Amino acid sequence: MIRDHTSHGRKAAYPVVAIGNFDGVHRGHQAVLKRAVEKAKAKKGTGIVLTFEPHPLRVLAPTQDLKFLMTFEERLRWIERTGIRQVRAVPFTRDFADLSPREFARKILCEDLGAKEVFVGGHFAFGKDRKGTIRDLQALGDELGFQVHAVEAVLVGGRPVSSSRIREYLMAGRVADARELLGRDYNLEGRVIPGAQRGRALGYPTANFIPPAERVIPCSGIYAVRAELKGRVLNGAGYIGTQPTLGSQERRVETHFFEPQDDLYDLPIRVNFVDWIRPEQTFKDKAELVRQIEEDIHKAKAILEQ
Repeated sequence: MIRDHTSHGRKAAYPVVAIGNFDGVHRGHQAVLKRAVEKAKAKKGTGIVLTFEPHPLRVLAPTQDLKFLMTFEERLRWIERTGIRQVRAVPFTRDFADLSPREFARKILCEDLGAKEVFVGGHFAFGKDRKGTIRDLQALGDELGFQVHAVEAVLVGGRPVSSSRIREYLMAGRVADARELLGRDYNLEGRVIPGAQRGRALGYPTANFIPPAERVIPCSGIYAVRAELKGRVLNGAGYIGTQPTLGSQERRVETHFFEPQDDLYDLPIRVNFVDWIRPEQTFKDKAELVRQIEEDIHKAKAILEQ
């Protein structure tokens, strides 16, 4: 992976470039990447992603509290799984944001990457103040020597797949709907940390972690989950919240596995959210909480067995 848009004199064979932020690498992004990879293979060329680090809004709207569907490293891993050969990450600065559409096409796509063909989503805009349209890019491509392909939006439920739509679903706990747009379960990653042992004291031990601050956290509540841990996939009931019944604490992800596990502290864990069970609640006592936990586990098992 190359974290620089410049080729330093080393032009790839017949560069086919897909441009975008690709947060979530959802089904719409996958359609753009698939087309670029197929064209590169047909031309015996190189599939390249041109993306931006940090996200442009970090620079253009620094006070905005941005949350992402993936960390940058996760995004790179998923992009490379599509068959893309190189990822060129542009350092997004104020100076870069001030490039005109023509300067972007000439300096970045033509001179630095040597692009032969370019693939973008149907709502692509570029250059200073996002004034450049797809038609502008096509005209610049005709002038500078590269072809531009606009990939039609992928529709789910009659509406285009988008990162913002996925965020809305996750914030409402609608992880199954988010999966339809992502093409896979939404997940959070972290390392297992010691907890207050409250779940263990109740008879339901959990593996806990605090997700990255920049990630979108699904709505607080209970979920049916599948966790990737120690090279295995384990079924469980997941919780996101602050344990209001047992005393408030930092919001975290907790997973109770249906199969007993040994000491998991400091191990990397990835929790995939399969479906929503219920919102976070406050219970009058621990006995009521335990009864609800038992019901939640029963529902999670039924969901995961389907």
